[in-house]
Amino acid sequence: MDITVEPDIYCPIIDNNGNYQDNCPAFIKYGIKCPCGARDNWIYDSKQKFKQHIVCGKHRKWIQQLNNSKMNFYQENIKLQETVKMQQEIIGRNDMKITNLIAINRYLESKTIVPIHNQSVDLLEIDI
Repeated sequence: MDITVEPDIYCPIIDNNGNYQDNCPAFIKYGIKCPCGARDNWIYDSKQKFKQHIVCGKHRKWIQQLNNSKMNFYQENIKLQETVKMQQEIIGRNDMKITNLIAINRYLESKTIVPIHNQSVDLLEIDI
């Protein structure tokens, strides 16, 4: 079994005004992928190549779109946090149900089952 190292995913920094800005990492060890969409599945393996990438038009347009829709990201983040909280509550309730069902199952399995002897009844002899 081989162990592979995944490249880092690029994330621009946020300046004091709350705007996204490009910041080339000081050190690229295992490569870096940029989610801007300029080159899908492209891994930049050197700082120089990545610096050339962040000045291309498609990358700059992506940064501009991030800045234009940052309020949407904030709202989406809040919704996702609420979703995660609800899912954690659901998982907690389901874990409790499973624990209870396991306990009931163990209890029922521990009981000895007494066989009931079938008494045959002739249904034709029953008076209605």
